[in-house]
Amino acid sequence: MKISKQSVYFDYVSEVTQHKFRLPICVFKKPENENEYQVLQKYLDTIIDEVRDNANHPLAIAAHIIGDNLEEYDDAHHPPIGSNVTDIDLVRYLMTQNNLTQKEMADIFGSQGNVSKFLNGERKLSKLQIEKLVARFKISADVFIKSE
Repeated sequence: MKISKQSVYFDYVSEVTQHKFRLPICVFKKPENENEYQVLQKYLDTIIDEVRDNANHPLAIAAHIIGDNLEEYDDAHHPPIGSNVTDIDLVRYLMTQNNLTQKEMADIFGSQGNVSKFLNGERKLSKLQIEKLVARFKISADVFIKSE
């Protein structure tokens, strides 16, 4: 995002705080790289500090547009949190956090051998196993749903 002295600006002075804002028009364009994303994020933070929760604030629409553009960039360039976590990773994590052995997971998988086969990637989770994991660890079944 190149901002020069010849750039076109949007100026705003708050009647309440007397804060002066000089926003280059290019803040309304979608970021094309991480550098532009970071620059726009700084502008958005500054605007949000002024707008707060006042939806009628004159800069609220600017915050909305910049925020939407940043969100679109995020969605396109950064996978959702946890999207790279496999079912095996999740079950291993649950076992570690709860200090459980494969033998202690046999009630969910049918046997210690089946736990081992799952953890080694030789078997996938069945619907019944997912139901049992959800009930035992009080987690959402959504964590096992992967978008491809």
